[in-house]
Amino acid sequence: MNAEQWNEHYPVGTLVLAYPGVRPEDGADDETLITRTRTKAQVVASGDSAVWVDGHGAYITLTHVDPVTEEQWHQARIDRDKTTAARRAALLDAIRAYPSHWKPERAAFAMKRLGFGWVGGRTAQADLEALATDGHLTPVTEVVIRHYDLTTEATS
Repeated sequence: MNAEQWNEHYPVGTLVLAYPGVRPEDGADDETLITRTRTKAQVVASGDSAVWVDGHGAYITLTHVDPVTEEQWHQARIDRDKTTAARRAALLDAIRAYPSHWKPERAAFAMKRLGFGWVGGRTAQADLEALATDGHLTPVTEVVIRHYDLTTEATS
């Protein structure tokens, strides 16, 4: 579908699932955006048709954007929240087993070993930050390197 065809069918604000990296069926990626369009589709410098979506700074080609119904959009959000909660609980268990020096790379590797597939650095960082916000981890900054350790109260 080209930009003109997209704009005939889908107005700005259309609910979409967007894949900034690769589509799930084409390979592993940690990012599926459950969002809405914020611009009309247009042809970008590469010659591809693309659109910008809420929550992402760059354009995404239309081959990586799927319009969805409101019901599908809400279900995707519920599924994502359940997956996120399960992933963070499993990560916290892994951290409790080995409580120090958790950086996003280590967390991403642990989550892959725990069966969550490929998890990118941004997702791992967000999970560590969420666990810290919830009081499970303590951010530790050494010069400019930050890692996370299990909070002492959580080990008791």
